[in-house]
Amino acid sequence: MAERTPGWVYAVYLALALAGAGLPLALAWEGFVGWLAQARSMTSLAVTLQVLASGILQGGLYAVIAMGLTMIFGVMRIINVAHGEFLMVGAYMAFVFFMMLLPEELHSLFTSNLGMAILGVGVFLLICLPLMFLFGMGVQRLLLNPVVGGPELTPLLITFGLSLILINTFISVFTSDFRAIPYMSGALVVGNLALGYPQVISFAVSAAVTGGVFGFLKFSRLGKAVRATAQNADVAMVCGVNVERIYLYTFGFGTALAATGGVLISIQLAFSPEIGGIYILRSFAIIILGGRGNYLGALAGGILLGVIEGFISFFVSQGSQLQELAAYTLLVFMLLVRPQGLLGGIADE
Repeated sequence: MAERTPGWVYAVYLALALAGAGLPLALAWEGFVGWLAQARSMTSLAVTLQVLASGILQGGLYAVIAMGLTMIFGVMRIINVAHGEFLMVGAYMAFVFFMMLLPEELHSLFTSNLGMAILGVGVFLLICLPLMFLFGMGVQRLLLNPVVGGPELTPLLITFGLSLILINTFISVFTSDFRAIPYMSGALVVGNLALGYPQVISFAVSAAVTGGVFGFLKFSRLGKAVRATAQNADVAMVCGVNVERIYLYTFGFGTALAATGGVLISIQLAFSPEIGGIYILRSFAIIILGGRGNYLGALAGGILLGVIEGFISFFVSQGSQLQELAAYTLLVFMLLVRPQGLLGGIADE
């Protein structure tokens, strides 16, 4: 007969749940009070819509980054700790192309001409994504393939070591200083909303990439094989799917999605070799929020986190310093309350 769980264990669980829920509830209350204070002015609705729109734009970027991580986990059951560093590599590839390979005569066009700015992002992606796809396949083939199916801790340690190697390599080459790509400023004005051109372009690319991923998984033969492998690799193998090749392609796709996020970050923000840690932790929070291995959950979780961060940053005092804390708190809260995520765990999309 199984031993009865002591009452103090349940008390600890309850205390942790209350602690996990306390901070988001406190932030939500302070944000609501801040919103009520602003509601006295006629511009409160416009401000709320502005913050909401900005959060959605940011959430689209988060979703693309998290989708690469959830694809790798959903298919291979590997937690890729180096995912943030793959993002960082993508950002530096865009920087090298723009600052070192592109003629200086063309630099001004990317800051003054919207068409050239959009074209520039397209060129960055066309150069970066195939290279990062091949890089990801190389990492999977050389480092991860020998340990797939073994102890779960082994690939975690391998990717952690790879992340340290990448960070220190890029610090040696580029130093730890922040870098930035001169890009088009200004905003797209829609009614009372002013949306920055870099954010709008980033969201448009994120939406296109996300739609492409869903279409690939739903309709292509390779995408169906990826989904079958995610559901049950042994059954997929019996049905004739080359699971080892699917693992190879999946890690390449996930790496390319991370690099996409890096390119989009490079046109919005300054970055350094340590930037990956910020986004990998947000990606973990998004995956837990939406559901591990659930692609639709990654999309929903990314947008939700972006909106939450936007409202905290604007309506809560010192909110900009609490944005990362919001992601961590959300992660802990979801693990305690609904560990399978809002949309469930690994699912056939």
